[in-house]
Amino acid sequence: MSHQALSELHIIPQRETVNGDYYRTKILAGTCKDAIHRRAKNGSVLERSMTSEMSGIIFMQDGAPAHTAKLTQEWYEHNLPAFGHKAEWPGNSPHLNPIDNLWAIMKDKVDELEQAITVNGLIKNLKKAWSNISGDVLQKIVSSMPMRVTQVLERQGDYIEK
Repeated sequence: MSHQALSELHIIPQRETVNGDYYRTKILAGTCKDAIHRRAKNGSVLERSMTSEMSGIIFMQDGAPAHTAKLTQEWYEHNLPAFGHKAEWPGNSPHLNPIDNLWAIMKDKVDELEQAITVNGLIKNLKKAWSNISGDVLQKIVSSMPMRVTQVLERQGDYIEK
């Protein structure tokens, strides 16, 4: 996700394990890289460019082994202009992860749809909810980051006045 667009939603097939190789080849090299290189200025959140300036992208990751594997870190360095090395991100800080906000919104959107009774129905609902997330919602999530950082620092007692 970015402040103006989303990648396609990647659904991991049943019984598939997301190891480093799967993550790099299917998710990063497929879904994410395609989205990052879009150039459309208009269209849906699934069609338009993620950002107007590639150097402004910060690729966030969590501590999942597939994300922190040595070969994955090398993939990031070769393919993304600015990415967060695994040592740069807090270990478990959901308040600093905009994706957590996006998933909460997704859950609400899926709950509004007719309940799925099959796996294919659930996948259809997830993709429909994903594609209906607006650019305004994405902008609000991203623009809330400075406030959330400040709140986390205040809670930790590490807040420093500007």
